[in-house]
Amino acid sequence: MKVISVNVGFPREVLWKGKPVLTGIFKKPVTERVRVSYLNLEGDRQADLTVHGGEEKAVYAYPLEHYTKLSAPR
Repeated sequence: MKVISVNVGFPREVLWKGKPVLTGIFKKPVTERVRVSYLNLEGDRQADLTVHGGEEKAVYAYPLEHYTKLSAPR
């Protein structure tokens, strides 16, 4: 496996259907090493720990095949 990008970010409030919600979807790639803890990556937080993050979800990886625009032609 080759790591292409490591992305981190903090939750922020946005309007969704006219109501404010907290989301952690806005992640940005980092170029330096980041520490992995048992809850998340250094510089990263989740907005809803009942669904994301935690001891068994500190790191989430997507395979290249999930990004069809980046995948090699078959």
